[in-house]
Amino acid sequence: MPVRGCWLIVPLFLFSGAIIQPDPFAEIESRYGLRLGVAALNLTTGESLYYRADTLFPTASVIKLPVLVELYRQYARGYLSPQDTVYLHAARLYPGSGILQYLSVPRVLSLQDAAVLMIILSDNTATNLVFDKLGPHHEARLDSVNRTLRALGLEKTTMHNKPFSLQTRKNTPEALRYGIGMTTPREMVELLRKLARGEVVSPQACREMIEILKQQQWTEVAPRYLPVEADSLQIAHKTGAISTARCDVGLIFSPRDTIAYAVMTDGVQDPRWSIDHKGNVAAAEAARLLYERLHRRPSGGKGS
Repeated sequence: MPVRGCWLIVPLFLFSGAIIQPDPFAEIESRYGLRLGVAALNLTTGESLYYRADTLFPTASVIKLPVLVELYRQYARGYLSPQDTVYLHAARLYPGSGILQYLSVPRVLSLQDAAVLMIILSDNTATNLVFDKLGPHHEARLDSVNRTLRALGLEKTTMHNKPFSLQTRKNTPEALRYGIGMTTPREMVELLRKLARGEVVSPQACREMIEILKQQQWTEVAPRYLPVEADSLQIAHKTGAISTARCDVGLIFSPRDTIAYAVMTDGVQDPRWSIDHKGNVAAAEAARLLYERLHRRPSGGKGS
């Protein structure tokens, strides 16, 4: 006799007998209440993984990596030199991360020193000093960065403004939605792949840019849960942070392989500016997961 008024409970099995596993990246999204994008490519084995990889995310300070690329392009063409100087005046101080905002002025720095500070400390004052050297006016500087991105095959990645410059802020829907820049995880991995292969500006320029990225001082995102000491890893990367988003893109070098990665979050409901911000932790968990999925173990097997 049939039983009425009861739910039929069915185990989560496929007809083949394999258990249906929830997507671990979707689980991270759900647990932290945010949107997550992931792209990763093992440059040694060719294996990859993607989750919302073609979705647009705010770059926050990750856009400083394309600024560095454009700077090196102008070095190569003789428009600028690493020995050029930039001048820090009180009127040019910008709030945000970094150390230049706290130093006495006036002050003279080399352009290259400002570029290093732009990356390893994400110094916004240094960033704007570098950015202002890329062209005669704000629109020309933006165009130079964005044209170089298009030449590298990055069709969606766009710089909209320099940090903390309300006078030049655009009112376009993209600029209002994404802030100083926008990108996708897949496009960031493509840029990093080209960087690792020596295909951005020149092999020597790529080596120099990677060495700068290896000196990154913000390590609360991707490196947070990676076995840096146990696996002799080196990480060349750039982080980004705004109140509702955290992201980290870079290259993981191990004795066995190289992994290009991008982990990006958006829609984060966490007002704290702390290392335990939900976006930081979620992105760090995603970075550990992609590393475990893609890296090769000493025996030749992949991570679990």
